[in-house]
Amino acid sequence: MRSILLAVMSVGLVGCIGQLDSTGGTGGSVGDGTNPGGTSGGGTSLGKKMFEDTVFPIIRNPGQLSDCSACHDSAGPAGNVTGFVAKNVADAYATITSYQAVVGNFTASTAEILTQVAAAHQGRMYTADQKQKITDWLAQEVTDRASGGGGGGGGGGGETASAATSRVMNEFSACMNLTDFTTANMAGAWGQMNANGSACRDCHSTGGYGMIVTGVAETAPTGGPPGLFTTISSNKYYMIQYFTVDLSGGPSMAKVMINHTSFDGVSKGIAPHAEHPQFNSTNNNGMTALQKFYDLTMMKVMTGGCGTTKLNPPA
Repeated sequence: MRSILLAVMSVGLVGCIGQLDSTGGTGGSVGDGTNPGGTSGGGTSLGKKMFEDTVFPIIRNPGQLSDCSACHDSAGPAGNVTGFVAKNVADAYATITSYQAVVGNFTASTAEILTQVAAAHQGRMYTADQKQKITDWLAQEVTDRASGGGGGGGGGGGETASAATSRVMNEFSACMNLTDFTTANMAGAWGQMNANGSACRDCHSTGGYGMIVTGVAETAPTGGPPGLFTTISSNKYYMIQYFTVDLSGGPSMAKVMINHTSFDGVSKGIAPHAEHPQFNSTNNNGMTALQKFYDLTMMKVMTGGCGTTKLNPPA
């Protein structure tokens, strides 16, 4: 019974992760009720108010084409999917922002709350007005993070925080290379990762449940299991499970950072990840390898000239 609960309910980082689409592998959920790379999910930011007032009524709207709660109700998601739609508005913001792939980096191109529906996910559909309200909310979330949660700043006629997020993700992807990945022992370390005695690759070796954890580095040209390097360097939904964007200094200072927030929340079993096996999210071989890979990649980002992003489509 416990293994069934883990497969269906757990939404952790290393273990069994819930997902938006039970076959797509791009809807993983990581977080701890704290917004990835940003302000507290329990705060009073303008983004939080916008979500509660304008977006929550869209996604919890039984009988309507915009409704997500039929499959993604937090009280009982259908199958191996994420329960990102809370029962009530009081819990709604902290719940949805705990699912990283649902909100991505709060840009329209990375947030599956938009991209999945745009791809006609399960027959769901937004009106033009509903899509605009969600897009406006995401933009406000980026602004909140760029201004430390105060709900202002981040613009001034220059690059928007959303554009900066996309820019640095694309730059970072372009500078990822297999040599640094191998030097950091990413495949070796992550291929041996476990949570409370359960090997992470048992759930995630093929990218299932929205998370890729495998000892295979590259995807074979003729098919076969996906590789860790190939996947996180080219698929933004998997990339943001490992890396997020720091906007605390504003758009001009935006940079990619290791997604410690997501790892930490899942590792401690913080709601809505209570069923996930707990583990040490900072002191393990996987994180050591990830830090080394990050450092090597950032050195190339600082130098520049890495070429075109590997993300397909770009962030």
